[in-house]
Amino acid sequence: MVVEELLPAVGEILGAELPCAELPCAVLGWSMGSYGSLLFAVAYPTTFAAVAAASPALWQRVEDAREGAFDTDEDFRTHDVFAMRDAVASSTVRVDRGTDGGFLGAAKAFAQGLRSKNLGGFAEGFHDDACWCSIARAQLATRLRS
Repeated sequence: MVVEELLPAVGEILGAELPCAELPCAVLGWSMGSYGSLLFAVAYPTTFAAVAAASPALWQRVEDAREGAFDTDEDFRTHDVFAMRDAVASSTVRVDRGTDGGFLGAAKAFAQGLRSKNLGGFAEGFHDDACWCSIARAQLATRLRS
């Protein structure tokens, strides 16, 4: 829906057929939404020049995933952002995470496995709105790599 409907609708508003072809596009998300933003970035690396993931809900192994997060083991493997991480090698990537709560280990592992230095960081905070709001300004101000 984002790529096939939302971006063309934004293009119509801007007067550009494909806005991401004319302007750099970025995707940002919090928690499961940041998993989705990473998934968009790896699935469409030429569409999204940057991705910001705050407290991404990530699992390194299917056995670690919460029940219901994926339909099947195959669904997990098909949507494993760790396995597709190299697709964002030319993108600006920012992974931020509070040091309290779940997903910290997987978020650090994802960030450490990036080809380029992670532009985000891991600071005191929880998996909650207060943490996400505290980093939102920095995420939005992240400059694209040239």
